[in-house]
Amino acid sequence: MLKRFCLCLIVCLLFLPAGTALADVVFEPENDFYKQHQREILYLGRSFVANGEGGNVPIQNAPNSRGLAGSIQNGRSIYIQYSCLFDGEYWGFSEQYSGWVKLEQMLVLYDYVSFQEKFGHDFYTYSGEYERISEARGAVAWLWPGTDSPPLWTYEDLDADSFWVQYAYMDEDGREWGFVTYLYGRRNIWVCLSDPLNRDIPAFNPATEPEVWVSDTEHTNIKKTNDPMIIIILVLVAALAIGTVVLIKAFWKPK
Repeated sequence: MLKRFCLCLIVCLLFLPAGTALADVVFEPENDFYKQHQREILYLGRSFVANGEGGNVPIQNAPNSRGLAGSIQNGRSIYIQYSCLFDGEYWGFSEQYSGWVKLEQMLVLYDYVSFQEKFGHDFYTYSGEYERISEARGAVAWLWPGTDSPPLWTYEDLDADSFWVQYAYMDEDGREWGFVTYLYGRRNIWVCLSDPLNRDIPAFNPATEPEVWVSDTEHTNIKKTNDPMIIIILVLVAALAIGTVVLIKAFWKPK
C-alpha cells in the first residue's frame, strides 16, 4: 500500500506544470567564487548598463581574477543577481553571462528601488480590504506607479486573499497603488488598487537616465587571498624536500 502511494505521489509531481515547480525556486549559480563566499554575497536583483572606460566591461570568472568569461559592450543592459564587496570594491554576478563585473563600471537602470528612493517618504501602510481587487477579480502589474514602460502582465481570476500589500502610495491624481513583494512567483511589482485592470494609466513618472549605483546594504568585505594554486605548489615543493631528506637518511650510508 505504501509503495502504491509513493508511486502515485511521484507521478503527480512529474505532471505538475513547470511554472508550479519553478516559481518559488531561487537557483544558485554554478560559480566557484560564489560557492566559496556564499555567506558574504547578497541578492541584488537589478538591471544595469555597461559603462566601461575602454568601451566595454570585462566579465570575469571571479572578482579580480585573470580568467575572463567575456565582455559586454557599453550601452548594453545586464541583469545582476548578486553583489559582494571584494577587497574594497563592489562586484556583481550575472547569471546571463556566468561571471562577475565591477559595479563601478556599470550604471543602474531606474526601477522599483529607484522609485522607493525618490518617493519612499510618501509611502504608508495600507489599511483597506482590497475591495476593487475583489470586484475586478484581476489586476495589472506595473514596474512602478507612473512608469513609461508598458504593463508587465495581467493577473486573471485573482483571489484578493492570495497577496499582501507591503506599503501603499497615493499619486497626484488620487490613484492608490500597492507594492506587492510576491504574487504567484513574481516579485516586487506595483498594482493600482483604485483601478486594478486599467492598462492605459498615463505615465506621470518616467524613468530617469541610468546612474551610478550606491549600495544601501552593508556588505561584508571579502579579503583578497593568495592564489590557491601557488599554495598547492609550495606545499608540494615542501613535501618533496622533506621526502628527499627522509630518503637520504634512510638509504645513504657513509663508506
